[in-house]
Amino acid sequence: MGRRRRYKSSFDRDPFDLKEFIAEIGRWVIAILVVVIFGYSIVTFGVQTVTMVGQSMSPALNDKDVLILNKRAYSVKDPQRYDIIAFKLKESPDSYYNIKRIVGLPGETVQIRNGRIFINGDALKDLPFDSLIMTEGLAYDPITLSDSEYFVLGDNCNNSEDSRYVNIGNVSKKEISGRVRVRISPRNEMGKVDKK
Repeated sequence: MGRRRRYKSSFDRDPFDLKEFIAEIGRWVIAILVVVIFGYSIVTFGVQTVTMVGQSMSPALNDKDVLILNKRAYSVKDPQRYDIIAFKLKESPDSYYNIKRIVGLPGETVQIRNGRIFINGDALKDLPFDSLIMTEGLAYDPITLSDSEYFVLGDNCNNSEDSRYVNIGNVSKKEISGRVRVRISPRNEMGKVDKK
């Protein structure tokens, strides 16, 4: 006679291990929590994507460009002239990010006359845009920045709401969310956004 095959009946199967099942669920919950906390930390304290709204920074940046905002950029050093920054005004914290270029630094006196920007009475000669500024706005008269204020302009200076206008004015360091250095969309323009 041939050897009899033995099949496991439902009664022979290993009993359901409730402890092992609970332990496995616990491992999954911990893994998911770690991923969520890590992602939240990156967005809150590290980097995030922002979208350019409008043409005020053209040609450096264009409407709907997707950018990487480095939120830690100014944790060890102060913003520099010509940095491109993203900021939200205290009066409207839930609105979109404003993205502009720093022109005036804390303690400096900024004035616009004859289409040019003057810092402490001297004309800036190394601006990253070459358009004559047609509207002086608030900077028709000299503006002296406090020790925590910045004067910002859009590169498309004749089509930009920036520090020349009451609704934006001088930007305090507390309002600055971070520095924009990299564009990730559109694909054909991916890469570093130059300081100048």
